[in-house]
Amino acid sequence: MDLSSRTNRVTRITTIAAIAIAIVFIVSASISAYILRQSSVKDRSEQLSNLTVVLAEHAAQTMFSANTALESLTDAVSAANIRTEKEYREFAEKKAQFLNLEEKTNANAIIDVATYVGANGKVLNFSRSYPAPNIDLSDRDYFKYLSTHTSTQTYFSNPVKNKGNGKWVFYLAKRISNANEEFLGVALIGVSAEVFSKFYEQIGTNLGDGASLVLFKKDQTLLTRWPFVDDRIGKVNTSEVLENAINDPNLKGRVILTDSPTALRDNARVQRMISFRIVPNYPLVVGAIATEELYLAGWRQSAYGIFYTTALSLVLLLIGAKLLLKSIRSNFKNQHLANHDPLTGLPNRMLFADRLQQTFELAKRHKSKFALIFIDLDNLKSINDNHSHAAGDIAICESAKRMLNCVRTSDTVARIGGDEFVVLLPNIDSEASALAIAEKIRVALLQKFMANNSELVTGASLGVAIYPEHGETEAELSANADEAMYQAKSQGRNQVRLYSPK
Repeated sequence: MDLSSRTNRVTRITTIAAIAIAIVFIVSASISAYILRQSSVKDRSEQLSNLTVVLAEHAAQTMFSANTALESLTDAVSAANIRTEKEYREFAEKKAQFLNLEEKTNANAIIDVATYVGANGKVLNFSRSYPAPNIDLSDRDYFKYLSTHTSTQTYFSNPVKNKGNGKWVFYLAKRISNANEEFLGVALIGVSAEVFSKFYEQIGTNLGDGASLVLFKKDQTLLTRWPFVDDRIGKVNTSEVLENAINDPNLKGRVILTDSPTALRDNARVQRMISFRIVPNYPLVVGAIATEELYLAGWRQSAYGIFYTTALSLVLLLIGAKLLLKSIRSNFKNQHLANHDPLTGLPNRMLFADRLQQTFELAKRHKSKFALIFIDLDNLKSINDNHSHAAGDIAICESAKRMLNCVRTSDTVARIGGDEFVVLLPNIDSEASALAIAEKIRVALLQKFMANNSELVTGASLGVAIYPEHGETEAELSANADEAMYQAKSQGRNQVRLYSPK
């Protein structure tokens, strides 16, 4: 294998190894990033799910407190044993009831207003001022429902802007009836949507930008949220995710990844993580929402670190591979120069001696024949003297090429001196085979070649020695092949001579 082939082979192997290592780096980084992403999603999912537990408990406690206040209003009416609408109106309009309503409001920051409403929808008394201003609530959903239904359950209204102060409020309302179930009016406790939102803000700021906390009725009407967006309050969320969470008990508190459209964002598709949970004992649903930018923010920072490290490793690998290849090429080149003739690229005396020793040992072990052909160029001195040493170098190189074309790939052609060459022919079957190759070389070396615009001809004298007939040691065989070559030279040159003891 020549220098170029060896270098190319090692270059290919080193390149393949470097590519394999690079692939391992990339695959490892990708797997690490994937595992880290799954871990980040899992951690954030657990955080949202646990958060909805807190939100549901808070909403239940708040609604219990507001409902308790509401029941105290209806209980006061019942205790007064009121029978007619007139008696109810007289009872509700008293200053004592104003003080009672005011006390209920001041006792709980979440309560925005407490109100008694008459059968015609007019406010009879409320906690903000006394006497009550002329406010008609007959158009409210809670009044329409309770005035036509005899239900004793608390009605949770849609959020509205309070007609007293313009703030968003949703109401807990109860029907006030006499003993004959005749409609007398409505008792109200208004819960501030903005106070709810401020509580959510205290929790939500720890989630980071892009998060939101929400409170819905079971009919998917938004009661309040954080961040508080005025034009979204009271809208119905038609998201299938929310509907499924309300109707499927198995989805309670479960975290869902979705990009389904939401009416609260004008049906825009936003990749997000959502967890909804029904508030125990109340027709309410709380939710915690985190956008993809939020729940993957920490992962992205870590992933960038992984990929930057991998990229640096790949750069270092590339530099290392280049330096290694450069070192290997330099080493091969030095080895080649140490074992080859710098002019022709043929094996030199040192390398030839090594191959001769190997061939000798194999022939001895397998009892086979091999031949040595010593070659001396006949006209090299004349070419150097008459046409320059450059022309002589051309003659040497051309002679080397022609010799290589005359032998097998398993044979060795070496240059062991200025105009001296030697050919090693392993595994020959007879003297005739060796002589035929020698004759082929002789004829090839008689062909003309161009040097310095001149047609030149060299020639050669060749001596052949066969193992084991002409020598049973390397030194003896080499000496006899050399002797045969000198016989050819002394007998007229340009001929082949087989060694003969005579």
